[in-house]
Amino acid sequence: EACVQETITLLTTRTDEEILNTRQMADPIMIMAMKFLTKLEFGMTQTKPRSVPLVTQKIIELSLAKGMSPMSPIGFVHLGALLSKRGDINSGYRYVKL
Repeated sequence: EACVQETITLLTTRTDEEILNTRQMADPIMIMAMKFLTKLEFGMTQTKPRSVPLVTQKIIELSLAKGMSPMSPIGFVHLGALLSKRGDINSGYRYVKL
């Protein structure tokens, strides 16, 4: 899927250390948006699984652009699971362990 590849492209410009050291999200509106997206992602897993990569991409984009929130790891775990399902276990593991 194109959005998975776009997310990978975005992440390959950063090392694991850079991702882990991304500043914390401070904007309460963005934190609320992240909470909404993670709940949406869980719901879509059951109802529209083909749309989950789009939400995952948005969670990761916001995390990298606006800072990490307590919900950011959920996006990385979903990305890792998507990559593993596609057969890229090493990359999947990389993002899950972050």
